[in-house]
Amino acid sequence: IYQALERLRGALFQRPPLISAVKRQLRVRTVYDSWFLDYDNERNMGVFKVKCEAGSYVRTICVHLGLFLGTGCQMQELRRNRSGVQDEEDNMVTMHDILDAQWLYENHGDESYLRRVIKPLEALLVNHKRIIVKDSAVNAICYGAKIMLPGVLMYDDGIELNQEIVIVTTKGEAVAL
Repeated sequence: IYQALERLRGALFQRPPLISAVKRQLRVRTVYDSWFLDYDNERNMGVFKVKCEAGSYVRTICVHLGLFLGTGCQMQELRRNRSGVQDEEDNMVTMHDILDAQWLYENHGDESYLRRVIKPLEALLVNHKRIIVKDSAVNAICYGAKIMLPGVLMYDDGIELNQEIVIVTTKGEAVAL
């Protein structure tokens, strides 16, 4: 199993499943690392962890693992413990938490739980380089105007052509990506 997981690291060819929201064309996705965690002989089930590129089909990785082992393999459960810059240690919440917070707010007017479970968009953009614009330029940018130098207050060093950045107000509120 360890050797098969080792072979499934790096660039892999994957095709989206039959029922998919995207065109079913062959694509390359990268598996950065994988770890074999546990195996239950009685139930013939194993647990492994994979660090992969966004858009990877983990179910397909399981099928490929079964082909390498010559036994077949199917995924019973998928647990995403990281997405982008957010991981389990960042107080991730479930949809049930959000529904509970909404119920508490609607029935008791208590918004404290709601404020704890819903994070601002800016929490996801902490790794992006920033351009801080004047408050007077924000409205025009929101309506599609180009960012012009007179509207810029500050910007991060090292911004490269075609790099994804975030445009923020002086208060740190995201305006555009």
